[in-house]
Amino acid sequence: MRGSVTGHLILKDWQIHRVPILLTMAAGAIALAIFQWGGETAFVVGSVWFFVALIVIASMLPIFSIVNERKKQNLPFLMSLPVSTMQYTTAKLVSTVGMFLAPWLALVIAALVLIEIRGMLPHGAIPITLILLMLPLVGFCFIAGAALVGESEGWSTAATLVCNSSYGLVWYFITQIPALTDTWKSPVAVWSPTALAIFGGELASIPLILGLTFYLQSRKREFV
Repeated sequence: MRGSVTGHLILKDWQIHRVPILLTMAAGAIALAIFQWGGETAFVVGSVWFFVALIVIASMLPIFSIVNERKKQNLPFLMSLPVSTMQYTTAKLVSTVGMFLAPWLALVIAALVLIEIRGMLPHGAIPITLILLMLPLVGFCFIAGAALVGESEGWSTAATLVCNSSYGLVWYFITQIPALTDTWKSPVAVWSPTALAIFGGELASIPLILGLTFYLQSRKREFV
């Protein structure tokens, strides 16, 4: 019964928030279409719109899925169901992370296909593109963890401000690394030790953030 309730909680979130997911995919697709027009203006507009679409959904999903559930007093009812605190936490993280991964993966794959097949960018741009695209995913996990553990709009808002204000700085510093920029025009993708270290660090931070979220949730004495 409990597994059934957990599954229903996940399905509920997907049904409620499917519109923002589809809108994000549509916005990203439009950005990629603009990108293909060619020229510096299309490159800037398409790139900015593409990343903005991911950043917006990364910021809003935790608010919609986690914070509003507590804010609208739905959480006491949900916790009255045959589901434990950790099962609720698991369901909420699985649904929220899954809802973000759906548009994120779709848009990342679409961008890589355009680079590989349409030659939208040189193949050498693949490493730095993936490194930059990982940032909204890491930021999303941080915001979702803060929203779930913090139990208030203030914590999620603070996490969102920290992430959104740091993207530009991180992108700037990443694009100043010679090991990444010197090979981005190469006809083949060059995964230098620096590129692998940065990408690996981003990947490692995701289970670290989610694991810390589970740990902090398990330490709570009061949940509702």
